[in-house]
Amino acid sequence: MEIQCPSCKKLNVDASSCVRCGCDLQPLQNILQAALHEIAAGRNKLRVGRFQEAFSHAARSWRLKNSADAARLAFLAQAGERRFEEALVWYCHAIRNEKPSAAKL
Repeated sequence: MEIQCPSCKKLNVDASSCVRCGCDLQPLQNILQAALHEIAAGRNKLRVGRFQEAFSHAARSWRLKNSADAARLAFLAQAGERRFEEALVWYCHAIRNEKPSAAKL
């Protein structure tokens, strides 16, 4: 999991402290892990058609970390609930938060 140091902006991969400045990254790792856990729980709810619960997990994940995965999950949950205007908003969030792939560069 890649985390940018809030102090010096160095990208760190799977480190509990910044390799450049020594800043403690463990709280940020915990937040990212919680966001990923919410996405996994939401996907499980989505698979069984529990769209409102899936959306709740997506929204919690989004509050922890504005990620494209959280926005995609929210989009699918809202579409499942036939809330198409809200789904469109989440679609836009997903597009804005996607990381560019190497092929696009």
